[in-house]
Amino acid sequence: MLKRNQSVEQERAATLWGEAAPAGYNAVIAQFSSLLEDIRANSTKAEVERILPFEAIALLKDSGLTAFTVPKAFGGLGRPLNELFSMVTDLATADSNIAQALRAHFGFIEHLRSEEPSDYTDRWFLRLGKGETAGAAAAEKGASRDAFATRFTQKDGHWVINGSKFFTTGSLYADWLTVTGSNEEGETVKCLASRDDPGLEILDDWDGVGQRLTASGTAHFRDVNVENDEVHVGNTGFAYSQAFFQLYHLATVAGITQAAALDVARAVKSRKRGFSHANHALPAHDPQILEIVGHVASAAHAARAIVRHAADALQAAADSREGERGASVVKAELEVWQAQEIIFPLTLNATSQLFDTLGGTATLREAALDRYWRNIRTIGCHNPRVYRTRVTGDFLVNGELPPEQWRVGAV
Repeated sequence: MLKRNQSVEQERAATLWGEAAPAGYNAVIAQFSSLLEDIRANSTKAEVERILPFEAIALLKDSGLTAFTVPKAFGGLGRPLNELFSMVTDLATADSNIAQALRAHFGFIEHLRSEEPSDYTDRWFLRLGKGETAGAAAAEKGASRDAFATRFTQKDGHWVINGSKFFTTGSLYADWLTVTGSNEEGETVKCLASRDDPGLEILDDWDGVGQRLTASGTAHFRDVNVENDEVHVGNTGFAYSQAFFQLYHLATVAGITQAAALDVARAVKSRKRGFSHANHALPAHDPQILEIVGHVASAAHAARAIVRHAADALQAAADSREGERGASVVKAELEVWQAQEIIFPLTLNATSQLFDTLGGTATLREAALDRYWRNIRTIGCHNPRVYRTRVTGDFLVNGELPPEQWRVGAV
């Protein structure tokens, strides 16, 4: 392999996929380019040797990038919501495991931003502005679709949590967990719990085919203490949360595809092994091989462009302050559901097709090129797009609005 020329790669990536209009974003993300490049340079080794990204996430906290949308008054960067998804794409280009591990964290920040200012929002903005992060603890394996098995009960005058969670993405790296459960009356309850509580045990037992370093495993709660003023009863998700969390996935997928394009381009450029019936002695000058690389790059471009467009719709929904069935929120949801239908097949095909550029060496484990398809396929299984596509069709034919907050579980 030829030695990687980072400056040339960065320049070409910016030309193909970089932001054209929002100069403010370009200036902000440029401050983190060296850190992101370092993370990207270590991502293959991390994948092959299963190195969990504790160090990389700690560096992101220290750098201030995890406070991307936290208001400046609280120590954050104060960037707008639509820019967040460009940042997620750039972070996922470096390492998609890290991007997904921070999904619940950025969702919690957006929840706070959607609330009216209060002592509660101020307290958490201050913590997040200093670099603290939050992980997820909502989904349960085998639990009922209509209730949570994780219980919030009163003990010695304060709330405690008991139960187990699955898909606790990012919690192993976080300072806090956003926990969802049920109280003794069967109502949905949400709160923040400290990662350092002695009753909280988080296992790195996620065994999915992709996104292997997101720590999306199991968390056990055994009398985990919660401050009374942290407990909120009812569905406290912000109005546009469904579109937010799914667009976050799509931004991550766009970044995965960019990384795949950069990796296959570098591999083709350095490859000296060729076939006698090829169009050129060197793969780097073989038009058929170059066409495949162009397909992968074009898929990355299309995915990022679609994400940007949907991000503007989501920004409009946030600015509107409308409820869940408000026109701007509905539009944002439908934009994201349509984006899912196009981005997943497009990028899955691209990350499969890239193998045709290199032959058998593309399948070597040390190359880790298979992780791009596996990672997209894994993300695409969350909240399957078939239901979203049906919703889009139902709206176009019958004017039926998208469903409100959904639940998943055993029936």
